[in-house]
Amino acid sequence: MRDYHTYCLSWKEKMFGLFLTIGSAGTISWLFYRNFYGMAGAVPLYFLIQKLLKGYLQRRQKQEMLFQFREMLQMIATALKAGYAMENAFSEGWKEYEGLYGKNTIMGQEFSNINYQAQCNVPLEQLIDELAGRSGLEEVINFSQVFGFAKRSGGDMMKIFQSTVEKIRQKWEVEREIETVVTAKRTEQRIMDLVPVGILFYVGAASPEFLAPLYGNLLGASVMTVCLFGYGGAFLLSEKILDITV
Repeated sequence: MRDYHTYCLSWKEKMFGLFLTIGSAGTISWLFYRNFYGMAGAVPLYFLIQKLLKGYLQRRQKQEMLFQFREMLQMIATALKAGYAMENAFSEGWKEYEGLYGKNTIMGQEFSNINYQAQCNVPLEQLIDELAGRSGLEEVINFSQVFGFAKRSGGDMMKIFQSTVEKIRQKWEVEREIETVVTAKRTEQRIMDLVPVGILFYVGAASPEFLAPLYGNLLGASVMTVCLFGYGGAFLLSEKILDITV
């Protein structure tokens, strides 16, 4: 089964990263150096863009997994409340989840595998523990620990499921509130990221003589390289500042 600690880009995502790299490298080469020798920097730029893209997609994947896990637990809890035994409640919860969200979601596939192995007499606590280890989600890990202990000692399973669902819901709401507040700042950041590029493009097109001393000589190239690294550092710092996790 998949290990969700690392994100593997699909070929479409890799191609998107490649096109983004070529476009960025070409823009940088023209704006900062007025030649295409700067395209040599496309290789390290590709790895940087790939890293940023992986980070973004992995965060989004974990958010989706947490939402799906909450929904699955809610449906299993409903089956338990209806009087099903634990193994049957997992099966009924998965069927209801599949009807709403389909079988191709991450948690849909994971719980399909859990139900299959549970029918082969593999303990549920072992299967949940394996999922928790691969997921990298704190909420799944905590649930796995409590579920395993309660399964062995006969704890109140309904309370455990409902408590986990409520905690995930509260975290989800906090993240949504933070995202609402940060969205405006993130939009401002995107605009500020484009301002230096827009100024260079405008001045270079409207009054090229102002920037002419910076091109075609070693000193000018050195100055523009320092500016480029300063711009790149400011971009990465702004991304780090707005990367708020709960």
